[in-house]
Formats: sequence, C-alpha cells, structure tokens
Amino acid sequence: MTVGSDVKQCLATVKGIDASLSNLAIVSQDEEAKRVFHEMMLVMGEVKEDLQKRVGELELEEFQYKGF
Repeated sequence: MTVGSDVKQCLATVKGIDASLSNLAIVSQDEEAKRVFHEMMLVMGEVKEDLQKRVGELELEEFQYKGF
C-alpha cells in the first residue's frame, strides 16, 4: 500500500467510527452515554477533517496518490 491509500483507508475507518458513534448516541437510553457518544463524535469529526486535509495535501504534492 502507498501512503496515500493508507491515509484514505484510515479516513474511511474514521468515517465508519463516526457513523457508529452517531448510531449509538441515537439508540442509547442513558443520557450520560448519549452525551459521551456525542462528545466523541465531535472529536472524531476533528480527526476526520484533519485526515481529509491531509488527503488533499497528498494529492496536490504527489500526483500518484490522486484518485486512490
């Protein structure tokens, strides 16, 4: 795997985690658990944004990573 594909795979994993946390926040009956899941969604959102920026940087810097 190339660096670009590794970063994109990591981004896909983070998106999946974010979706799972969202689902858990919706179905949870415990208000404290809902709050924690929501807080973790916010953290994962920041990680997701950082990874998306990095993917963009890789695509600009290294043509071979474009479109992975």
